[in-house]
Amino acid sequence: IAFAAMTLLVRILADSGFTPLQIMTWRGGVQAVCSLGACAALKVNPFKVHMGWEKFKWVAVRAVFGVIGHLLYYTALAKLSMGVATVLFFTNPIFTAILAHWMLDETFTKDQRWLMFIALFGIGLVVVPLSPLTLLGIGISKWSICALLGAVSVALAYVSIRIAGPRVHPLVHVVYFSLVAGVGSALLAWIQGESWHMPNNTAAEWTAVLGIGMCAFLAQYLM
Repeated sequence: IAFAAMTLLVRILADSGFTPLQIMTWRGGVQAVCSLGACAALKVNPFKVHMGWEKFKWVAVRAVFGVIGHLLYYTALAKLSMGVATVLFFTNPIFTAILAHWMLDETFTKDQRWLMFIALFGIGLVVVPLSPLTLLGIGISKWSICALLGAVSVALAYVSIRIAGPRVHPLVHVVYFSLVAGVGSALLAWIQGESWHMPNNTAAEWTAVLGIGMCAFLAQYLM
């Protein structure tokens, strides 16, 4: 529910003139405040690297690829219908299963592989209805490819959480994602020379800006 609400708010802000990088910057900033507040309340120190570098590097991988994946998703959301962009992005469980088999040696049976191909073919028909060339990827737009690449990137982030292990508190993942999202996206927006778009002095836009970060925090923590 939280991810669905976040998706709707992203589309609202995209239609209001916010770029994907600006949306991610706002999300990262609000999410950082929420996650650091939760850390303080639960007495979790996200900056004390007690789990060792071998674990912490996967926290970093999760943050970077999670941000990249969501930036690609936000880009697709701004260009495609919400239904198509969401269907494509949430193919990430398929790619998660593939990466988990490759990186964690988890079971991935022959039947599951056949079902994966059937699912991908069905998703292709959603994107390019009734096209016999869907299997070859012909007719799929670059924005659809953005959403799929976002799904792959997020899948790697999910597998990284498993590799980091249970010793890493969930809030630690959320904090580092927030920092990479806020600082990294703001820096990229500045490098690209984007004209910064501030929310209008209306309750609706400020609710959308704050709501994205709060919904993202809740969704990532519970996930």
